[in-house]
Amino acid sequence: MKTSTFFVLFFLSLNLCFSQENNAPSLEQSENLQPIYTQRKNIPKFAPTSLIFRNFQFQYERVLNRRFSAALTYSTIPEGEFPFQDLLVENSGEDVELERYLENSSLKYSSFTPEIRIYFGDGYGKGFYLAPFYRHTEYEIRDLQFYYDTDEGGEEMVTTSGDLSSNTFGLQVGSQFNLGNRLVLDWFIIGPHYGTARGDLEGRSTETLSETEQKDLDESLSDIDFPVGDFSHEVTSRGARIKLDGPWAGIRAGIAIGYRF
Repeated sequence: MKTSTFFVLFFLSLNLCFSQENNAPSLEQSENLQPIYTQRKNIPKFAPTSLIFRNFQFQYERVLNRRFSAALTYSTIPEGEFPFQDLLVENSGEDVELERYLENSSLKYSSFTPEIRIYFGDGYGKGFYLAPFYRHTEYEIRDLQFYYDTDEGGEEMVTTSGDLSSNTFGLQVGSQFNLGNRLVLDWFIIGPHYGTARGDLEGRSTETLSETEQKDLDESLSDIDFPVGDFSHEVTSRGARIKLDGPWAGIRAGIAIGYRF
């Protein structure tokens, strides 16, 4: 299913739920008996904890009734170095190649995450919740450098760039608190998600690679330990192509601050 089609169906289902809520009798018909926050069903939010990853994360939640709400989250990382790049290199120990791979590289990221929340307890967007969700993510990776030994005894590199996208499904466990009648704190306790990813990185050499040089570059790429996905590569006399096609996983967690209206 195309991503755009999925979002259309998601919002159509949201409107259907909202229409059913308006036409069916509910506790909200006696608003004077309900806490004031139950009448404020729109909650835009911002997640300050994501900033440690240089990630700007925004969410809009619409409370549908006591038990259900729908939310859409947008996240973006502006183009720049990989988050925690220095820490990644430091923790790589003796793997000095990682520092060279990332030396001049950059990453750009964006994701859309629609979800349906099921609230327990008081409800109306308050309390413990479970939220099945779908996430579509796009990565733009630029200038990853891979080195090989030349026939002349020196060293050259192939600079690769490309895009990667993933589609995952998961379940968010969280709790949302009221900080007064309008402010809320949304705690994303844990949200594992799993799916598939596909991407290609391609780089061309400025010189034609000999068979010996191709073999050395192939060995360099074979040493890469990619944590998820099926990683493969192809080396030719003109450069290299890296392909990722397979399983993908991640975890959602953090804290967001919102405003009810």
